[in-house]
Amino acid sequence: MSYTLEIQELTDNANLDSTNPKDAQKLLVAAIQLADAHEDTALGYELRLNLLNKQWGLADRPYFVSAFSWMLNAFDADPESYAASTLLWRYKWIIGELFSNPQVPLEQIKAVLEDYKRRIQEQGYNLRSYYTKHLHEALSQKDRVKSRKYLDLMNALPTDGMSDCSACEMDNEVSFLINEGGFKAAYTRALPLIEKQYSCAHVPFITLCNLCYMAIKDNRTGEAAGLFLKAEEELQGNESDSSLVTSMGLLIVYLFHTDKPAGWNYLERYLPWAMECEANLKFFFSMHVAEALKLEDQLKTVILELPYPHSLYNPSNSYQVKDLYSFYAQQAVSLSQLFDERNGNSNFSLQLEKAL
Repeated sequence: MSYTLEIQELTDNANLDSTNPKDAQKLLVAAIQLADAHEDTALGYELRLNLLNKQWGLADRPYFVSAFSWMLNAFDADPESYAASTLLWRYKWIIGELFSNPQVPLEQIKAVLEDYKRRIQEQGYNLRSYYTKHLHEALSQKDRVKSRKYLDLMNALPTDGMSDCSACEMDNEVSFLINEGGFKAAYTRALPLIEKQYSCAHVPFITLCNLCYMAIKDNRTGEAAGLFLKAEEELQGNESDSSLVTSMGLLIVYLFHTDKPAGWNYLERYLPWAMECEANLKFFFSMHVAEALKLEDQLKTVILELPYPHSLYNPSNSYQVKDLYSFYAQQAVSLSQLFDERNGNSNFSLQLEKAL
C-alpha cells in the first residue's frame, strides 16, 4: 500500500462522525508523520489544517501551536501555494491559545500579535480582528478599561474577511455589558442571539450561560431558569465539545443555587472535561466549581464518580464536600497566581476573590 493510501485511510477514519475527537486527533497525527517522512509538504499542510479544525472543539489541544507553526513556516517558504485567508483565520485561534497558557511570556504574545497585525495588513485587511484579539483577553481578565478601549477601536473599523461573525461580535458586546454589571443592558443586547437571529458554533450557547450565571447571582431566579432551559436546548448536538467546559461551570453554579441534585449530576458529567484542558479553561471551571460547592454543606459526604487520574479519586466514590471544595479552590488559586504573574496584574485573583 502506498503511503498516500495509508494516509487516506487514516484521514477517512478520523473524519467519521462516529470517531471520538481524541481518536481522530491521533489518527491525523499518524497521517502527518507519514507525510513528513515522505517530505510531502503540501499534504502535510492539508493534514495539519484538518488537525487544527478537529482540535478546535477540544479543551485539550496539545498539537495546536506546533501544527500551526509548521504551517506558517511552509506558507512563508511558498506563499503562492496556500490560501493566506485560511492561514490567518487559524492564526486568530493560535493567539487565543497563547493567551490561555500562563507559561507563554507576555512579550512573546505581543510579538505574535504584531506578526499577525503585519500579515493581515499585507493581505489588505484592516485591524478590526487585531483589536478583537486584544478585546477577548481584556474581557477574560475583566479589565474594564482595556475592554472599553479595544471595543471602541474595533467598532471604529468596518468588518472585513478577518472579522468575527456577527453572532460572535454581538456576544463580545454582551460580555462587555455583563462585566460592566448591567444585566438588563446585557440581556437586551443579547436578544437577537437569544431569538436566534444570529448564531455560530458556540453562540448563543455561551451567551446564554453567561447571562444565566449573572441572573442567578443577581437573584433573578425566573430569568435565570428560562436562560438555563435555552442553554440546555443549545447544548444538544455539542455534548462532546469539551472546549465548552467553562460554560458548564457557569451552569453548575446556577444548579447549586436552584437544584443541588441536578448540580451534582452536571458536575459528575462534565468534570472529566477539566482533567485535560488548557490552563485558563481549567482556572474558570475550578473557580466556578468551588463557587458552587461553597453553597453545599461542607461536612456532607457525597457519592461521586471521579475519573481514575483525579487527585482525589478513591474506589469507594465517597467524598466529603469540604475536600472537593478545597481541591478546586486551591487549583483556582494556583492558576490565578500563574496568570497574574505572567500578566503583571491581579485580574485573575480578583475574579476568584469575588466568586468565593
